[in-house]
Amino acid sequence: MTTGPAVTLGQLLDLDLIEHCEVLGGEAGLRRPVRMVVAGSTVHEISELAPCGVVVFGREQLALDDLAADLAIRLAGSSGLSGIIAARPSRRIPFATRRLADRLALPLIGVGDIAPAGVITAFDPYVRAPEIAGLRVLGDASRRFQRPPADADALTSLLAATLGEPVALADAESRYVAGDPAVHALLAAHVSTERLGDTHPVALTVETGGGDLMAHPVQIDATGPAVYWIAVRRPRFAAGVLLEPVRRAIAIASLSFAVHVAGEAVRIEREHRRRSLLLNEIFEQPEEPARRTVERATALGWRLAGWHTAVQVQVSAAPAALRMSALGAELEEQLAEHGMPATLVERAEGWVFWSTTEAQADAADPGRLIERLARTLAAVEAVHPGLRLCAGVGRAQTGTAGIGRSAGQARQAALLAHTAHRPAAVEHIDAGSTRRLIAGWYGSAPLRGAAADLLAPLAEADPSGELVRTLRCYLDAQSSAKAAGAVLGVHRNTVMQRMERITELLPADLGDPDDRLAVHLATRAVDVDWDDPG
Repeated sequence: MTTGPAVTLGQLLDLDLIEHCEVLGGEAGLRRPVRMVVAGSTVHEISELAPCGVVVFGREQLALDDLAADLAIRLAGSSGLSGIIAARPSRRIPFATRRLADRLALPLIGVGDIAPAGVITAFDPYVRAPEIAGLRVLGDASRRFQRPPADADALTSLLAATLGEPVALADAESRYVAGDPAVHALLAAHVSTERLGDTHPVALTVETGGGDLMAHPVQIDATGPAVYWIAVRRPRFAAGVLLEPVRRAIAIASLSFAVHVAGEAVRIEREHRRRSLLLNEIFEQPEEPARRTVERATALGWRLAGWHTAVQVQVSAAPAALRMSALGAELEEQLAEHGMPATLVERAEGWVFWSTTEAQADAADPGRLIERLARTLAAVEAVHPGLRLCAGVGRAQTGTAGIGRSAGQARQAALLAHTAHRPAAVEHIDAGSTRRLIAGWYGSAPLRGAAADLLAPLAEADPSGELVRTLRCYLDAQSSAKAAGAVLGVHRNTVMQRMERITELLPADLGDPDDRLAVHLATRAVDVDWDDPG
């Protein structure tokens, strides 16, 4: 008889070594250790067997629908056996027999027409060396994840097949990605987003009330935060000596999927670089683009003729765990859902795309575009707490050269949107707009430097930026403390107290129109950190 850690009958059944197994009674005893599996010749010999054994009867030796089954259960229970396996009868097993097995917590297992020797041959290696079961799980995981899974759905289905339990995949903000929604619900309910977003994530096992939940991070950088989390309800067989192999199997799946994610990131980055280089070529040769440039643009679905209205999307603020490459792909998906299918081109300050129409009249009024764009940005922000996006829309311009001109105007408009400090801000500069002057001011590094010097006393006194934000809201609200307080979420008296301190610190007279204008512009430009080449 083996010594040390042992498998249980429940674990052996979970390995699916024998088809058509059924627990007919005594399910509460499936956690009993199994030290040996032996063939039974007669019912009366059961009392001579060693404890913790499982006895296997053929159809001729024991009929489970006969009174002899009750005697076998009683003898096995008094001998400390861990279960009885016998051929499943054609007739229904008597209720009294099932109840007796339940009362004694002695598992009664029915199998198909398989000889006792076949059952013993299947179970015996795992009973003698329980670690073999762990090696089987590891072998399955290594074989299935030798190549990275094609996508998140493939990951969850392959790992579920390996472990025999449902699997879910969530991102670092606990949002559902793929797999079993019920498992994801357990993860969201029992593991905080702060824990999932930890900069040094570790594998977790948490009690959910209905069994343990195992969660493993998927990391692109071994020393960085998780980009995804794999969640698995701990398999019933994963206990004792078998628990570590299950953990390693999940780790294998995690590493394989990390390779897939990293490969996708490289592919996306390469594609973005290709688009960016092509757009630079169009900007550099707007009148007569080279034939190769035109061919590449056509292959991407870019239209060079017609009236172009460019859009620049920019990130104003983002959570640390958010990957920009993934955000770009998500923006493209949301744009398509809102009726604006587009190919984003990554630029230094965000992404650029443009819509093209045949006639100027169709493109002259960007109102519909602005409305759809605002809804798109709001939809993306809604699923990423802490994310703030803004966008600028250029005027409709004609021809290949018009793409660059409209993109330059969109860049100026995005700069204005960035200073608006509101969710999903979208700005448009039309031909006669005074905002063109303001955008030029914001885009001037020397003028922004002067603005920073003007506000320096407030920044030094309050590094959190609360004083500058209060001053901006107060001036935006035309000196209404009540309106500014509503925006800031504080009482009007708090706004007035802050304004008293600001007046003392600020080297400007807010009662003077020129000083007031300069201070107001400075507060709007304080967060801008890129220049307008125009």
